[in-house]
Amino acid sequence: MNFVASYPKSGNTWIRMVVAAYSRDSLGASDFIKFGDEEIFSSFEWIDASQYNYQPVSTIPLSNIDLPLQVRLRAAAMLVLEREVEIARRKEETIVVKSHHLHGTVNGFNLWSPEWTDCVVNPVRDPREICCSFAAHLGEDYADTAAYMARSKAQIASQNGLLEHLLGAWSTHVRSWTETEEVPVYTVRYEDMKTNPVETFYDVLNFLNVSNLSMERVERANEKTRFDKVKKAEQKHGRFPESGSQQDQFFRSGQTDGWREELPSQVARKIESDHGEMMEKLGYL
Repeated sequence: MNFVASYPKSGNTWIRMVVAAYSRDSLGASDFIKFGDEEIFSSFEWIDASQYNYQPVSTIPLSNIDLPLQVRLRAAAMLVLEREVEIARRKEETIVVKSHHLHGTVNGFNLWSPEWTDCVVNPVRDPREICCSFAAHLGEDYADTAAYMARSKAQIASQNGLLEHLLGAWSTHVRSWTETEEVPVYTVRYEDMKTNPVETFYDVLNFLNVSNLSMERVERANEKTRFDKVKKAEQKHGRFPESGSQQDQFFRSGQTDGWREELPSQVARKIESDHGEMMEKLGYL
């Protein structure tokens, strides 16, 4: 399976939209708001933490499963997911699966395996900008969100039919993907997706081994998934299904430097102190 794995608010949704829009030329911005449509779901909303993948391999109620047990079941659950993806792939050119897990282990059990992971697209983003977006998603203030981003055992809690995702600290998460040699990984900066979208998405699709890759189709996919268009579609049709419970609108600003005016200076300095080495490596400092 092909995955898009990232720290939250780094461009995961955007990449999956572009891949779906490329694979299914008829999809438009409004279609991504309507996840009730089974065909749209098969193009876009695949996620590794879905309880649907785990129920067939668990002998206990999923409400009683903690992260260590989830990880022990993960290999079997991913085979369930792989089977479903293979069935859907008969209709789709390319399918990618969403994940927010870091690349690592829990109690000696691997979160990832080459047996069911073909390749991983890993979008990254300036953590100061992530803090602004993630705070709105969580309904928390900037300082608490920055503290969460530095927490070594940070998780996304089980909710809305999903099990936990293990994040770790932002810099740990990014390092886990940029330094692994276990599976093929293509790291792409959100900022490059924003400033040079067509060429950047072409490279992403090329990494995913999309057959008969066409720059013209990439341009169409990019045009249909422009931030202003999906934001307008969400305003018209209702909240995006991936919105946080405290979030009025998922598609918020899509900026690359909005943190300079939005983020309190002391919070920005804390993020730089917590993650400076990785920020320098990615060109954010």
